[in-house]
Amino acid sequence: MQTQDLEIYQQLYELRSINLVARTMGFAQSNITVRLQVLEAEFGTQLFTRSAQGLTPTANGTRFYHYAQSVLRATTKIKAQMEPVQAGQTVAISELLFNYLVVASGRLALADSHFAIVGSTALLQKTPDVDTVITYANFNDPRYTEVARDYLPASFLVRDAAKAAELPLLVNQDRACPFRARTLRLAQGKRQVLEIDSWASIIELVKAGRGVALLPQYLAAAEHLTVVDAKRHFRVPYGWFRR
Repeated sequence: MQTQDLEIYQQLYELRSINLVARTMGFAQSNITVRLQVLEAEFGTQLFTRSAQGLTPTANGTRFYHYAQSVLRATTKIKAQMEPVQAGQTVAISELLFNYLVVASGRLALADSHFAIVGSTALLQKTPDVDTVITYANFNDPRYTEVARDYLPASFLVRDAAKAAELPLLVNQDRACPFRARTLRLAQGKRQVLEIDSWASIIELVKAGRGVALLPQYLAAAEHLTVVDAKRHFRVPYGWFRR
């Protein structure tokens, strides 16, 4: 059993839909079904009953949910105590992750390392000469080894939820960015999509009530924004890679 299995289970318990969890986490429905079956086989019990209305947790399913929550909380705590970035290192990092890990949460100290903000496409085209890379891009430079993996909670945010359906979806121009990819996948040609080549500008436009964007969830409270759909949230995976 892997940590990701517990994250999938937590989503299944809270959303009660394999289809919705698959869309939220960016997996195929068949993968979600298989992971649930593996958990049920490993623990020798049925965790959900299935029906046309969705999933209903069994008594053991509720017990396992509380177990999953406790393990995930403990995992987050120990990760925060074991950051794989050492003082004095050079770090290439995605802009949203810099804002989250350095500015908002303080998990990485600004004075301890030298940071270079690098977009996903630029990073995949040419890796900067750095000690550590922190990114949600599909990074696979053979000179680097993944030493940690975490998730950035994200939701579609807007200033006024009542006007969300009337507003365009805002995406950045970085074609390798998972925030852009997930937004376009959900839009499916049914919504106007505007490309803005700046995360700071996207956030300012959302704050001004001029668009909807998939953004890190912490910005809802920090920037007084509203989550468009509480059932549609995402956990964007990102990795820490060390040379």
